[in-house]
Amino acid sequence: MKGVKRRILDLKTVCFLLVIVIGISCDSDNNTVLNVKDFSMGIDKSGNLTSLRNDKNNREYLATGVNSPLLTLVLIDSTKILPQKMVKDTNKGIFTLYYEGEINVDLTYREKESYLKFEVIDGQNIDNVAGIISGAYQTTIDETIGELVGVVRDSEFAIGMQALNHQTTGGVPVTNAGFVPSRKGPAFKTDHGSALQAFAINRSLKRSADVWEGHYKDMPIPSIQESTIIGSKIAIFGCRPEEVLPTIGGLEIEEGLPHPTIDGEWVKTHPMRSKAYFITSFDEANFDELLEYVKMAGMTSIYHSHPFENWGKFDLLPELFPNGNKGMKKLVQKAKNEGIRVGAHTLTTFITPNDPFITPVPHKDLAKTGYGELTGDLKVETTEIPISSRKYFEDEQFNWMHTVQIGDELIRYRSVSEKAPYKLLDCERGAFGSTISEHKKGALVAKLLDHPYKVFFPNLDLQKQMAQNLVSFLNETGVSHIDFDGHEGALATGQGNYGMDDFALKVFEGTDFNLVNGSSRTTHFYWHINHYINWGEPWYGGFRESQSEHRFNTQPFLEANYLPNMLGWFSLTPETTLEDIEWMLAKGAGYNAGFALSAQYEALKSNPETHKILETIRNWEYARLSSSFTPEQRKDFRNVTKEFRIKNLGNNNWILSSSQHHNFEYTKVELQPGEPTFVKWKFKNEAAKQPLMFTISIEGAGAVSHLSLDVENYANLKIPQVMKQGETISLDAMGNLTHYDSTGKILKKRVINNAPILDLGEQSIQLDCKLENGSPKVELKLKLQGKEEKINMK
Repeated sequence: MKGVKRRILDLKTVCFLLVIVIGISCDSDNNTVLNVKDFSMGIDKSGNLTSLRNDKNNREYLATGVNSPLLTLVLIDSTKILPQKMVKDTNKGIFTLYYEGEINVDLTYREKESYLKFEVIDGQNIDNVAGIISGAYQTTIDETIGELVGVVRDSEFAIGMQALNHQTTGGVPVTNAGFVPSRKGPAFKTDHGSALQAFAINRSLKRSADVWEGHYKDMPIPSIQESTIIGSKIAIFGCRPEEVLPTIGGLEIEEGLPHPTIDGEWVKTHPMRSKAYFITSFDEANFDELLEYVKMAGMTSIYHSHPFENWGKFDLLPELFPNGNKGMKKLVQKAKNEGIRVGAHTLTTFITPNDPFITPVPHKDLAKTGYGELTGDLKVETTEIPISSRKYFEDEQFNWMHTVQIGDELIRYRSVSEKAPYKLLDCERGAFGSTISEHKKGALVAKLLDHPYKVFFPNLDLQKQMAQNLVSFLNETGVSHIDFDGHEGALATGQGNYGMDDFALKVFEGTDFNLVNGSSRTTHFYWHINHYINWGEPWYGGFRESQSEHRFNTQPFLEANYLPNMLGWFSLTPETTLEDIEWMLAKGAGYNAGFALSAQYEALKSNPETHKILETIRNWEYARLSSSFTPEQRKDFRNVTKEFRIKNLGNNNWILSSSQHHNFEYTKVELQPGEPTFVKWKFKNEAAKQPLMFTISIEGAGAVSHLSLDVENYANLKIPQVMKQGETISLDAMGNLTHYDSTGKILKKRVINNAPILDLGEQSIQLDCKLENGSPKVELKLKLQGKEEKINMK
């Protein structure tokens, strides 16, 4: 008996050692457990997850009561089928998953140092498989959901999913083209916590799909023979929250994913990743002067807002760059000598009608929403085109150019007849400089996909050529900063997010240098390429009001997805004030966020405070990027009712001062005869005894006069002049009372020698005025000086 017991113990010891060596264990139900560092994933013999565990504290994160299949198949009819059985080959590291219909899929598994890797390598009877879904893997984590990056985390643990090639898309598709909306990706919130999912489409199949965001219904999609479900691969990891970025960074390098750097350091951890940049429209003549403005602001990138004559071939505007790419290259070198990069703006895959892809011979690979056939011969003089169907041609909601292509001719039409025999009516033959030709019955009539910007788009093959054209421009000139603005244009390929990722990847990999790039749109795979997310239009309202809610609400998304904080574009006009700029800079410091300053040459020359504004930008950005503000100060900066100013006293001594705003509104009301018309408000002065400072503005149609302000029922200030819609009057600490028109031009200025003084504590102010006409709203903004404190400038 002792010998039997010893042999049993020896066998247990051998099994235990084998588990340690190969990293796989089996419980009593023959479940497989994959281990990596402090994380393990359990999978049962049916191919469903049984565990997502933090092994360090023995905490389970797999949600119960909901299924988590390792791999789901999607058939051509959109039916989803789950695995019924899983068999593992430990020697080869392969799971074979079996499905109904005698379908099976071979999936390799690898236990890397910090992540688990799964790749589809083969399959049997998969001709009817339209796609695969990895997951969704259900977790109990609900604290922070990094939708885009694919990481969910709480204070103790993070679980992440990464698509390891752009053939694999992270997220849940909302169309059969494989489109995942911007700011969505592998991770998403659920009732029980969160989930992780990726998918791959068998793009080699002939198919049709609802394209873009579902706008173009049943659009025929050219197949990609080399893109099937074979080769789709993902990584899964679990670690402490502070280890997420090192894990992803190491994964990028090991798996050959894009891994952009700045000065040799990965952009996702570089301290300057959110540095502000300068947008303007320079040319060969004014570049030197604009470069001085950029240096004055302490920025390291000058980004051209519209340098190209066409989009597609990407020829520079000859009136700005008479020496073409050679002239641009000289400017790039001049900026490089000053430590400044040059950028150029375009709209990704948008093709302008003046581009060689359109005129005089339209390219055969322009994106088409669908086809009809000519039901009769077409002569050169024909303006009503007989066509086999209304389908694809009748859409008016997403049809801005009304353009079809027949052979090498482009034709625009006004409408399509409602009843058979169908015709395209009131046609313009030979549109966009193409040649009017005769066409035979049965010829294909292709409806071109267009856009409100009056542009066309490429299919995937032509998109690759566009990417190469952009790469050639970048490499020839040395321009090293672009935004993939209008990145959604790549959805016109009909390939969903794959199209967006393919363009960005081709451009990024094709450049001879590290290409700094941003976008306003996001995809999971593009996260690896991207340096920052920023955005521009629309600008509306005042400097502070334009997009303000969007600017601040975007910050939690950026932080949850390990992206640098950015506040978008701000437009400097001749009327932009230093006070407005300081408001923006304080908010940027509060969120540790960069921005883009859009400042055209004329505005810079016309604004009387340009030099002060640029110097102030340099000072604030220096303080922000050197982490010189305390957490308490940064929290205070986010208060939208406060303004802040920093001042350099020399010898690295800096002072931070603040002011508090109180906003009040006065509107016309119906009163009884003899009833007072003034409105009284209370506020608190917590800093120090100080002079009254305010701004009064008029909103809405109408005018007011005889403005009167009373402080604490004793000090009165009268403003007799008439104020009209859009005008403002301000009083500063020196007693300067200034009246501005709606454009910011000074109408009148005088000095108030005995301006009211505000005491400490509770205060009251009342406003009265005469309504001249209309029903305007009078807005009073009180400005109270706050405390001053030193900055520990680093």
